[in-house]
Amino acid sequence: MLPENNDQLPKLHLAEEKLWEKVESDVISAIKQYLIKTHPGEILKKFKSRINSVVSVYLRKLPTHVATSEGDDLANVARIEFLEALRVWDPRKGLDPWPLALARMTGAMRDHLRYLTKADPSRLYDWVTSAAYIYMTVNSSAGFETKIERGIQLKSALELLSEQERKIVVWHYKDDHTFKEIGDKVELSESQVSRIYNQAVSKIKKTIQLQN
Repeated sequence: MLPENNDQLPKLHLAEEKLWEKVESDVISAIKQYLIKTHPGEILKKFKSRINSVVSVYLRKLPTHVATSEGDDLANVARIEFLEALRVWDPRKGLDPWPLALARMTGAMRDHLRYLTKADPSRLYDWVTSAAYIYMTVNSSAGFETKIERGIQLKSALELLSEQERKIVVWHYKDDHTFKEIGDKVELSESQVSRIYNQAVSKIKKTIQLQN
């Protein structure tokens, strides 16, 4: 029903604006949920190249065997997190959802690897023994993200060690063997094993410092 005179129009507009303020958030949320539920493939296709780029950049920071074994899972984690970011994205605060999505995807991939090291460390066994544990020897105060993103640095540092040096470092730090126990394995004295261990750790430290 139309108002009897034009004086009523401003009042109607004001009432409509107030009503919209009350329902705006719910309407936007409902639209987003519907689109994500019914058209996830189309949404992901639109952002496919950008999502793949984020995953590729992250994988390049990891040791080769971790990137190879976990690459597909990390890509799936990134895609799922991108959709989750859209669910909480508020277009009223910014028309581009990418900044929020980028931060959440990177964080989700890190959380995935953190979870694996606790729930199923065997999936990352090679990396854990040759990188994370040794990095804790070199820098025990480093956070998890620092350890894993410097895995490739540790890989190159380990390649400078002899086979004997690598074994002694891993046996002592990861397996918690004493220098005497290791000496019995490699037929060296306790003091010789200690000297080799300290030299190996010193090599690793110097290599990482040069790379940084």
